[in-house]
Amino acid sequence: MDTNLHFTLPTEVFSGRGCVAKQAQRWMLGRHALIVTGKTSARLSGALDDVCACLDARQIPYVTYEGISANPDETQVYAGAAVARTRGCDFVIAIGGGSVLDAAKSIAWVVASDVPREAFFNGVPATDPVLPIVAIPLTCGTGSEVTQYSIITDHEAKTKKNVSSAAFFPTIALLDAHYLTSLPKDVLCDTALDALSHAIEGIYSLKADCFSRALAETAIGVLMPELVRMAHGTFVNLAQLQYGSMVAGMVIAQTGTGLVHAMGYPLTYYKGMPHGRANGVLLAGYLTFMQATCASLTERILAAAGLSMPEELQALVDTLLDIQGCFREAPTEEELEVFTGDSLRLEVVRRYRTLPSPEEVKDLYRMGF
Repeated sequence: MDTNLHFTLPTEVFSGRGCVAKQAQRWMLGRHALIVTGKTSARLSGALDDVCACLDARQIPYVTYEGISANPDETQVYAGAAVARTRGCDFVIAIGGGSVLDAAKSIAWVVASDVPREAFFNGVPATDPVLPIVAIPLTCGTGSEVTQYSIITDHEAKTKKNVSSAAFFPTIALLDAHYLTSLPKDVLCDTALDALSHAIEGIYSLKADCFSRALAETAIGVLMPELVRMAHGTFVNLAQLQYGSMVAGMVIAQTGTGLVHAMGYPLTYYKGMPHGRANGVLLAGYLTFMQATCASLTERILAAAGLSMPEELQALVDTLLDIQGCFREAPTEEELEVFTGDSLRLEVVRRYRTLPSPEEVKDLYRMGF
């Protein structure tokens, strides 16, 4: 057993029904709040009303920035930062899915460190300050509430990029599964597949150790039964999905992501496929590919998932997407050339034991469709 461990999680996590109100005194991290949300989910879920009620009760002023899309870019980040500066905000409350949480982290950095736009994708200096962040996730996928990552679309590079720093870990995360009840079923499915991809990629990572792998297996064991129930149209335990997503987020906070994410980004950027769905269609092929060189790790993944072979995972993903009515347009051969080149240029594919050839990457794409 590898006993050389390195685990970092500075985020304080609270979960359970009503935790926003119950822990209100703990997440009042400043004198003027910037609330970052998407277009509708924060209001529909009731989370925004709960947060505002707590702020109002303590006479803490706030301003809401509702401009975050599913794949935020630096334009949205700088627009949010401008709002925060104008109103003198000194802490950030992110209410939404992973895109909202990721954008809020970058906003908190841009405001606190006065980052020029031309330097945004150049990396985050370790000494740069970041405004305190409160994370309230409204999906069960990215685990961004417990990671240091901020994934932002770079239109010049035509892909998503990881803008990250240890300072990006939220100060406090508040997980109330009741907020997930308003989530559309296709989004619930897509985000749960994203969480599953985090756990699987984390097990294969060169940065993985016995502790992060144990967390990953736990996440897989929690997520898979709920995905199976989802495929059968039966009751899904939202609290379990939220918990599994958070644990998977703890995994990638230590290991990072890898090939599946690198291949999924072009499907999102060029084809408009939701991020989690893009990862989901690639997972079974990825397991098959890794099985040749990492047989024992693959067996651990399959055992945690209650599966005997990768093809069973592909069948489950196919069923999930079919019942959600999710159409998948297979990439053309010309698109595969572009997608493969874009994927292999990303640094994340070099974090793993086996680097695929361009033709193997194309085959992995084909297997997913």
